[in-house]
Amino acid sequence: MDFLNNALFFLVAVAVLVSFHEFGHFIVARWLGVRVLKFSVGFGKTIWSWQKNPTATEYAIGAIPLGGYVRMLDEREGEVSAAERDQAFNCKPLATRSLIVLAGPAANLVLAVLIYWSIGMMGTEDLKPVIGAVTPGSIAEQSGFEPGDKIVSVDNRPVRGWSEQRLYLLGRAATSGELSFIIDRPSVGLKTLRVALGQENDRSFDPAVLSSVLGISPELPVPEAKVAGVVESGPAERAGILEDDLILAVDSIAVTDWGDLVRKIAMGTAEKITLSVERNGTIIAIPVIADFKLVEGTTIRRIGIYGPTSIDLSEHITRVRYGPLEAAVRGVETTWMMSSLTVRLFGKMLTGSASREHLSGPVSIARFAGQSASLGFTQFLAFLAVLSVSLGIINLLPIPVLDGGHLVYFAAEGVLGRPIPERVMLWGQQFGIAFIVLLMGLAFYNDFLSLLQ
Repeated sequence: MDFLNNALFFLVAVAVLVSFHEFGHFIVARWLGVRVLKFSVGFGKTIWSWQKNPTATEYAIGAIPLGGYVRMLDEREGEVSAAERDQAFNCKPLATRSLIVLAGPAANLVLAVLIYWSIGMMGTEDLKPVIGAVTPGSIAEQSGFEPGDKIVSVDNRPVRGWSEQRLYLLGRAATSGELSFIIDRPSVGLKTLRVALGQENDRSFDPAVLSSVLGISPELPVPEAKVAGVVESGPAERAGILEDDLILAVDSIAVTDWGDLVRKIAMGTAEKITLSVERNGTIIAIPVIADFKLVEGTTIRRIGIYGPTSIDLSEHITRVRYGPLEAAVRGVETTWMMSSLTVRLFGKMLTGSASREHLSGPVSIARFAGQSASLGFTQFLAFLAVLSVSLGIINLLPIPVLDGGHLVYFAAEGVLGRPIPERVMLWGQQFGIAFIVLLMGLAFYNDFLSLLQ
């Protein structure tokens, strides 16, 4: 079922994004007087088509729903009558051809703006921007952050939800400099804290900037150390630990919450553990003989108990929503920041300064599509926006066979004053295909490793 779900939403995403991309080429070509012979969503055998009349555009759906294309009147692809030469793509001025090619990637970026605009007006649920913990020795601790601080703004940008300024912070984390936070501290009120960012590091593209780079985490409910279940035939069951037992101490050391209990058990080295347990109002001591397991090179002590399976987050959730104008501004800004980060990340992957594991193939994208859809319509829209930006940026890369490669040819034609020789274009296409195959191979390799993990 997971496979079918992932495949379904992957195909939906591809159909939407490719259709919009090709629609960009189509509408601008029509607008600039180029005759469009066929607009197809999908490749391969045509399974449905419609044409108003023999000279109108044919609209079609192909059997392979993994792409699409727009076929224009062009002397390089077939015979064109003298009466129709002014409608042929190759006969149009350089500026016209460039605009038509550029329209595809531009359409994907416009789609991202529209999606982010829609999400902004619909609103999203987010954690309240209240700090629950500060990592010892972190940048945040050195800057004076404390648990209980509510983040009001960063660099005068309002913070209404924990992840609201994530893209802005992600961009800033890749550079050295200073961030200015205004926080609301219960004991003193509003306070300005300045955070000095270090040089770029391996975490520069980690979306969880506040926790991974600064060292602060959001305030969340703390589950008590109550046993939700025991592993069958495990140490806890053998020792007589029951569901709903509240563990107060491990070897006479008090336990504050479930996380504290897990740490005290896992990090210990003694085989025998004595648990102080409250059961039906009575405190009893229960000795447990623990098991040990090697996990990623570290020996972990275990007793076989389950913690809470669900946590009530209602008091820690806020809804972030914008009016039409602010949502439009944020839609443009978010698309710009996402585009900038995508270009920067791709450049660093090419130079080897960023991990190539960031490159995902169809398998990972399908998995992300299914996961985002399971989280709700808004999350799936956000996934589409990210993918639309990526598709637009990738198509602008100066690689022959991509739109960016055609724009490079047009730029060279503008400088030389004549079209690029067909032999040179053929070499470029061969290079482009080889490069795309190499990228796809790496993407499939990353997918394979992801599946193994």
